[in-house]
Amino acid sequence: MNYGSLWERLVRGVRWSWIDPRYRSALPADLDASVMSLESLDRLHAKQGRSTARVRFHPGTGKPVTVYLKRHFRLPLTSGLAALLHPSGRHSPGASEWAHLERARAIGVPVPEVIATGERIGPWTSLQSYLMVAELTGSRELNVAIPELQETMEPAAFAALKRRVVIRMAELTARLHAAKAFHKDLYLCHFYLDEERLRRDENDVDLAVIDLHRLGVHSLWPDRWRWKDLGQLLFSTGGVAGIDGRDVLRFWKHYRRLVGLARPAWQARMIRMKARRYEEHNRRHG
Repeated sequence: MNYGSLWERLVRGVRWSWIDPRYRSALPADLDASVMSLESLDRLHAKQGRSTARVRFHPGTGKPVTVYLKRHFRLPLTSGLAALLHPSGRHSPGASEWAHLERARAIGVPVPEVIATGERIGPWTSLQSYLMVAELTGSRELNVAIPELQETMEPAAFAALKRRVVIRMAELTARLHAAKAFHKDLYLCHFYLDEERLRRDENDVDLAVIDLHRLGVHSLWPDRWRWKDLGQLLFSTGGVAGIDGRDVLRFWKHYRRLVGLARPAWQARMIRMKARRYEEHNRRHG
């Protein structure tokens, strides 16, 4: 990656991109120059200088590639100054989430494949970034998938599936937390279930975790972040059809065993307290 000199970043601005070689031929040849101006209305969410959209590329040969493109067009002056002085420091959301995804993957947590990422640094303190991840084809977020599976499956089969899903969720969450890595946005909708694999084999429960832009590693006082993650997760299960108290208890039983949690009763009280705070906040501002 060529970050240019400080003078080049300051006066002219530079841009860098990383593209997974497996996907390079499927993407536009000028992606580095054109990515910030690509237009897509498919599942577009845009506000406050950032956007997320689904984009489908149709190469001349080979299969189409569908991605989710996250872009940040305006970032704080402090981030721009940091990138100007330390361009390899991953000071933008796109570059930092790339690092977070690779960290999670390295400790065995399935996450979306990164297709491409990059930054535009300068001129002066201007900073923009993008991150392109592969669509989780055939997968849906658990808060949507679980209620629909309840409607279509026999009760005994659905209960067995839930047990496998809950245990897998506990395994992935424990794997993150054992590495002192905390998601900080660990809602049910950020767990994706591969329903294509499930249709081929009802015992094959494959989950992925998305949206790791806030991931942080905290060796000092990790309980604070544990309560935040698990409080968010507990809050997000409320009112979701097909999820009940037994599922919550099953998750907790497996999670606390996997991380070797000390003082589990006290920890559980703190997590429930966090969940209530999220519920109250949602009620006031929803």
